[in-house]
Parts: sequence; structure tokens; C-alpha cells
Amino acid sequence: MTTESDIPVYDGQSGVETAYARSERERQPFFGIERYEEGYAVTFDLLPAEATLTPSAQETVATELTAELEAIVADPDYPTDEVSKSVNDSLGNISLLASERGARRVGNVLAPVVLDETNWVED
Repeated sequence: MTTESDIPVYDGQSGVETAYARSERERQPFFGIERYEEGYAVTFDLLPAEATLTPSAQETVATELTAELEAIVADPDYPTDEVSKSVNDSLGNISLLASERGARRVGNVLAPVVLDETNWVED
């Protein structure tokens, strides 16, 4: 199981592209925190693993992610301007979070669900 400290952080577009290429070569999901000048994003992509989330897992992601984002936005210790999310059965992007700490909170909610192969169906 991935823990908050295990979630990799990729610097900028070149870091993301390098990691994504590795995911494709190894047929593993892409999962990580992307660091940009503007803030942090949490991204997952199951397509390199040729998988999608089961409907139940997708519902869990939607519910838990919404609850966590609402908690972060309401918490003055986690400054945010505007956070957006785009999540479906194989791809997810949550951005932009103001801090790596906030991104790790989001990643910690997503990782146990999206990286658990029992929550996948072959694409």
C-alpha cells in the first residue's frame, strides 16, 4: 500500500513526461504529485496498465475525494485559491493545490483506491 511519504513528486512537465514514459514502458499506472511554479497537482492514469476503475471504486474515489477537498478548502492551514478536479474511470487530475502537504493529503486518499489492482478491470 502506498503511504503519503511514498507518493513521488515530479518537477514540472519534463519530470512528469519522464515518469509517464516509464509507466508506459513498465505497463504500470502513473501516479504522483506534480510540482509547478503555480502549485501542485495530483494525477493518476491507469491507461498505461491497461486498466480502468470498477464502478464501485470510481464511486469511492468521487466520494472520498470530494470530502477531502472540502476539508482542505475549509482548513485555514491549507491555503487554496481555486482547486479543480477532473476524474473518470482511468484518469484523474486535481489541481492546483497551494502546498505539497495538501497534495499529499489528496494523494493519500486516492492511492489506496486507484493503485489497488482489485479495484481494476482490464481495459
